[in-house]
Amino acid sequence: MTMASVTKADVLQAAHEVGIDLVGFAGAAPLAEDRGRMEEALSGGRVPLEGERRTRDLAAFCDPSSVLQGAASVVCAAQSYLKDEPDDLSKPGEPHGLIAAYTRRNHYKDLKDRLKALAGLLGLAPAKCSSCGPLAEKPLARRSGLGWYGKHGIIITKPLGSWVVLGELVTGVEFEPDPEVPDSCGDCRACVQACPTGAITGPGRLDRSKCFQHLTNSSSAMPLAWRDLWAKRLYGCVTCQQVCPKNQGLKPLSRSVEKGVVGPSIPVSPLLSMSEAEYRERFKGNQVAARWVRFESIRRNACLALGNSGDPAAAQALEQALAHDPAALVRGHAAWSLGKLSGPAAKPALERARASEPDREARSELESALARLR
Repeated sequence: MTMASVTKADVLQAAHEVGIDLVGFAGAAPLAEDRGRMEEALSGGRVPLEGERRTRDLAAFCDPSSVLQGAASVVCAAQSYLKDEPDDLSKPGEPHGLIAAYTRRNHYKDLKDRLKALAGLLGLAPAKCSSCGPLAEKPLARRSGLGWYGKHGIIITKPLGSWVVLGELVTGVEFEPDPEVPDSCGDCRACVQACPTGAITGPGRLDRSKCFQHLTNSSSAMPLAWRDLWAKRLYGCVTCQQVCPKNQGLKPLSRSVEKGVVGPSIPVSPLLSMSEAEYRERFKGNQVAARWVRFESIRRNACLALGNSGDPAAAQALEQALAHDPAALVRGHAAWSLGKLSGPAAKPALERARASEPDREARSELESALARLR
């Protein structure tokens, strides 16, 4: 089979053979309209500067030819990550922090490898395969007919709901594009109403400065009003997907994905005594330890998860973080969590820390924790 003779039917058959769940076809023209929406979100402050890849050129991000000269089509793929497993593996004396379903395993790497296998099987060379990569995958998925934007801004597919990761194969072969599918959310506002912080401000409009998914990796203090709402999360948030009617009654995946396995939850206390090198080695191959993830933010999240765990065994790790963590951000959140978890019994540790705390913001957290005890 020559590259020029490959048909859409060939791609669909090969995709089935390599184990890709859904495939759609899109043209490779730049995503001008989507680029405009992204620029508007940036200028409106709904995508905070902090933590974003500010060197990314939006023009390239929205243009498939930026990754493959002569691009004619984009084969878009969606892969389910829905798995039948418990969300929390905590045991008494071993509280866990929760991992969002999409990153319990490295489904992005798994899909990218399958796309590479697809390109190899069909002889599509040159081709560029990516997942969570250099292109605007959600607009391309919509363009290819894989799904539509839910009100939460996530692509919803008819057979798999929004429990999917997305990927692309950019090729010089010209395939007839698939038609876009209409929005099927109707008047449903389940995700809008369920968002803990009100981050969904309109259909498809997400204020990421309020979104727990984004705040997972922020370097700022978690607003006090949201700390109880954070619950036991360690990485990510899928509340809006859990309540979506399109995600109910779906069949979990049957295949096994063994790349970058972290699982649904992990013990939290050890994270507060790990070095950054140990953390990145322990969870190597998974997004939770990607180079752009702040270890300081993970430790802050760990403190919140421990404080909300209700497990007295968490107090020791929090006291150690309060006294010895090198990051003022972490010490401040350890103060809040220890006060919540231990109540009046936390007062001696909080007072000792206040006496020696050099950072103004961390000291303010200590004062607030002590005031709440009073």
